[in-house]
Amino acid sequence: MNVVVTLVVIAVAAAWAVAVYRRLLALRALVTGAWKRLEVDQSNDAIKTVYNKHVAKYNDALAGFPGNIVAMLAGLKPARRFD
Repeated sequence: MNVVVTLVVIAVAAAWAVAVYRRLLALRALVTGAWKRLEVDQSNDAIKTVYNKHVAKYNDALAGFPGNIVAMLAGLKPARRFD
């Protein structure tokens, strides 16, 4: 019985880690997409604002628990703001 409980706990933890990883990848994709738009027109303040908001959200997710652990294991790095 203890083995079954342990396997269930491990499976739940793994599913949770995968969900966190997918969220981090989705946030990173938003940062990348915003950067592509910003690369074309760096004088547009609206695009800069959107990019920096995506960067802040991504970096906050990386800094908080459990994102910090998953990011460390996955090798994800924080994005830099555009100033």
